[in-house]
Amino acid sequence: MGERMAEGIEVREAERPDAPEIAEIHLASRREAMPYLHQPHTDQETREWFARAVGDRPARWWIAQVEHEIVGYMRIDGESCSHFYVRPGWQRRGVGLGLLNTAKALSPLRLELWAFQRNTNARAFYESQGFRAVQFTDGRNEENEPDVKYEWEPTRRTS
Repeated sequence: MGERMAEGIEVREAERPDAPEIAEIHLASRREAMPYLHQPHTDQETREWFARAVGDRPARWWIAQVEHEIVGYMRIDGESCSHFYVRPGWQRRGVGLGLLNTAKALSPLRLELWAFQRNTNARAFYESQGFRAVQFTDGRNEENEPDVKYEWEPTRRTS
């Protein structure tokens, strides 16, 4: 059962038939928000990877949708949140918040994720939601783009 969010946004676990739309969000989001990124794979290779990966375990894929349109997605694997993207035109409308709140509920003790250092909008969003930067890299990833690791832990109460 999905969790309903503000503005009619529902977050639910993705299924294999969602893979093509997830792949299109991935491609469009990276092109619009991060046009500077090196593209290590063709669009078709990316689509084929999502077709294989969505629905696999142990990682769980989650989507945010409004009516029948998928507007964002993420992958949760234990305490790791990856592939966190919101469809262009849907940023700043509660989609990312709905996904992130679901991630925190699924991993309530600790959550980690990565963002590209130049993706200042994503970084500001994560920091506003209690994530802290814990590691910076020089770009040893397939995009050859410096990134930053973020961690979130619920606020600890002191007595």
